[in-house]
Formats: sequence, C-alpha cells, structure tokens
Amino acid sequence: MVADIYLAKIYFTDLSDYKIRPVLIYQELGDDCICFQITSQNYKGIKLTNHDLINGKLKKDSFVVVPKNFTLHKSIFTKKLATVKNDKFKEIKDSFCKQLKC
Repeated sequence: MVADIYLAKIYFTDLSDYKIRPVLIYQELGDDCICFQITSQNYKGIKLTNHDLINGKLKKDSFVVVPKNFTLHKSIFTKKLATVKNDKFKEIKDSFCKQLKC
C-alpha cells in the first residue's frame, strides 16, 4: 500500500459527516496508515501529475500536502486510484523529512 493513492472517507472534525478525498499512503502501521492529503487546488506542495503515476490516474494535476499528515484506518479506504512512481515518492519522502528535520 505504501506509495499508493486511495480514495478515503475524510471525516469532518465533529464526525458528523465525511467527504471522499484522495490520499497518498506514506507508511503502513498495522491496520493504520500514515497519509498525505492530495488536492487539486494550487498549493505549495509537491506537484503530482499522471506522468508521476503507474497503474492508474488522477482526474487533474494535483499537489501532495507535506508536511501535514494524518493516520487513517485501512477500513475507510474506498478505492485504489494509482501508485506513485519510485522517484516521485522518494521526492515526497525527502521533502517530508526535510521539513520535519528528521
């Protein structure tokens, strides 16, 4: 699952409802995954295009929001969209670590 893009149920902070949004899986932790948000809105993140993907596609060029991350249980992933190529995933990981100074 690492480097895969899934649609996931992202709940509002009051847990009253959710929206389906794409996320990039950064790391698996048992039944949970550390994820990054993916947005098609112009964002100072890492640009992600269909050229950066294998086995799938995104509807629009998008941005991976780093260093913001969150943990989701695997049960809320609804559909696999694509896999990020190794070189692009390394760029995302390096950016995440650089911003967190790890």
